[in-house]
Amino acid sequence: MREVNYHIIHCSDSTFGDVSEIRKWHLARGFLDVGYHFVIRPDGEIEVGRTLDVVGAHCKGFNLDSIGTCLVGKNEFTKHQFKSLEKIHAMLKCLFPKIEMKGHYEFNVHKTCPNFNPQKKVLA
Repeated sequence: MREVNYHIIHCSDSTFGDVSEIRKWHLARGFLDVGYHFVIRPDGEIEVGRTLDVVGAHCKGFNLDSIGTCLVGKNEFTKHQFKSLEKIHAMLKCLFPKIEMKGHYEFNVHKTCPNFNPQKKVLA
């Protein structure tokens, strides 16, 4: 298994979508597959995108040592999504004890994604 240091949180910047829809968007942009490892729908359902052993395409310059999770939404997210995000991060912590949760905006000053502070919402 590859070394993973970051769990990078994104949002779809849409009011709709799921892993198959986001896959279509990413394929249209020239990606090989959906860029994220996980997509969390508003009802809290966790969908798997890329498997953990496959490098993502979600954060330029940091894909090799990160896992990407995308919450479907723009500025408002559900308690179900945050609960699912907690579960994903807890599982990743077991696999990669040094992993840190970060927002996409922390790696790119031109991004606001996921439009919330993951450390305060999930790790509080």
